[in-house]
Amino acid sequence: MRIKLLSNRYAQALFNLAQEFKILDKVDADLKLVGKVMAENRELRVVMGNPIIDVHKKIKIINALFEGKLQELSIRFLRLITNKGREKYIQYICEAFDGIYKDYKNILPVNFTTAQNADISIIADITKKLKEATSMNIELTENINENIIGGFVVNFQDYKYDASVINQLNKLKKGFSENLYKIQF
Repeated sequence: MRIKLLSNRYAQALFNLAQEFKILDKVDADLKLVGKVMAENRELRVVMGNPIIDVHKKIKIINALFEGKLQELSIRFLRLITNKGREKYIQYICEAFDGIYKDYKNILPVNFTTAQNADISIIADITKKLKEATSMNIELTENINENIIGGFVVNFQDYKYDASVINQLNKLKKGFSENLYKIQF
């Protein structure tokens, strides 16, 4: 089974349960924590993905790491995933849950890249214009990439607006490399 399809199904099931129990925001925070721990800890991913390690040992690891820090529904869900042999997909399920949650809350994640820290007024202006254009709540993530020299790049969904200096220089370079004066006899 495809990883994305599998993770979306499990995430949707957990989302529906969390919504039914009215703890959706808490479960979202729980899965963000679990996803972050899984992403940052390679050894944990290796252990959880190892089919030789007993399921009961994996559940003990989950309990030791997360019990008391997460909602009971989240812990029980992680145990269920582990019992079903899907523990190596926990990180993907967390990502899928986050996507479902953001769709439900009408949140649009946007990556905003600049060469140096942007002024707060510029970020507020970009956020306002994106909110007006998309009618969604904007979750802006600011990145710094010195290679773009200046300007900015905005990425969201399948859209990219590149107003960087390096992009403009590349367009000029391409324009000058074309031979505009062809001899026609």
